[in-house]
Amino acid sequence: MSLRSGDHPKAAETLANMRHCLSAVGEVAEFANIRKQLEVLEDRLDSMVQPCFTDALSNRKVEVAQDLRGILIRIGRFKSLEAHYTKVHLKPIRLLWEDFDSKQRTNMLGSEKNEVERLSSSNDFQSSLPTISFSSWLPSFYDELLLYLEQEWKC
Repeated sequence: MSLRSGDHPKAAETLANMRHCLSAVGEVAEFANIRKQLEVLEDRLDSMVQPCFTDALSNRKVEVAQDLRGILIRIGRFKSLEAHYTKVHLKPIRLLWEDFDSKQRTNMLGSEKNEVERLSSSNDFQSSLPTISFSSWLPSFYDELLLYLEQEWKC
């Protein structure tokens, strides 16, 4: 078996069959080294599939992502699959969440600018940029999150 051939589904199938055969022989000491070699091969296949999987998720290539997911599941890489899926999809959600902080910073900078102008003109200070309370912002975050998840489910 060669991982260099690029036939990832076939490599995954071969590795899964090897794992199955090794499980049939149990904990025989003579096969301990082979188990380690198998894990190294599974790690290599996982690392070869991950960039393609990340690209497929990021660019909503549904069929490609499903095929690559099947490969990772076939070699028992559930945690790897979950980690990369989360990594890709957490970025846009984190940006939505950080939107509150960026709006607050913008308002604070605007307020500071207004304060400087007020002090220089000695007029009464009235901020033209209202601060956004977290409780009033949170429903809009959930609305955006729901939209994002609905788009994800449609694919």
